[in-house]
Amino acid sequence: MIRNNDFAASEESAAAEHGNIQPVRQGAVNAHSRRRRSWGFGAATLAAAFALVVFVGDAVGQLSGVQFTPLAQGYSPDNNVVLHLKGPSDVLQADLVFQPGGQTGWHTHPGPVVVVIKSGALTEIHKNGCTTVHPAGSVFFEDAGEVHNALNQTGGVTDVYATFMSPSGAPPLIPAGDPGGVCRDRDHD
Repeated sequence: MIRNNDFAASEESAAAEHGNIQPVRQGAVNAHSRRRRSWGFGAATLAAAFALVVFVGDAVGQLSGVQFTPLAQGYSPDNNVVLHLKGPSDVLQADLVFQPGGQTGWHTHPGPVVVVIKSGALTEIHKNGCTTVHPAGSVFFEDAGEVHNALNQTGGVTDVYATFMSPSGAPPLIPAGDPGGVCRDRDHD
């Protein structure tokens, strides 16, 4: 445990070691200044650690006994992502491997889903019949109750990581009938 006096003494010796800085007498530095510097140092250390994890990402490799292994990373241009569940919840992370022509079939989810396309591309058919192609490196979000179908229309394998957030005990995927929508939005299909 570092006490205020120990902190001031360690500052004096560190300053003296760097040559041109004169040691400060302990009485000259008030307790408020030491506390503020201590909090500032702690906040700076925390901010640096956070930045290292967030901005360096997969270059980190190992953080003090913690191995950091990115599985998939993507980008979303969405500016307003809301993931909301009330009450106890289950979270399932899954690696879905779609063979060429593979599909989920029409379905909904009881809670929000975050999907990262690791490789290939995934085509999402919405209930209105319009499609969205999600390429490798992209992220998309699904709202609870959204009826859709996801399929691989590429000639190769599509690898997807999905995080399902569901009310406790609910299945992550609920089969649904084809809503029969016909896309009328030329820009969306």
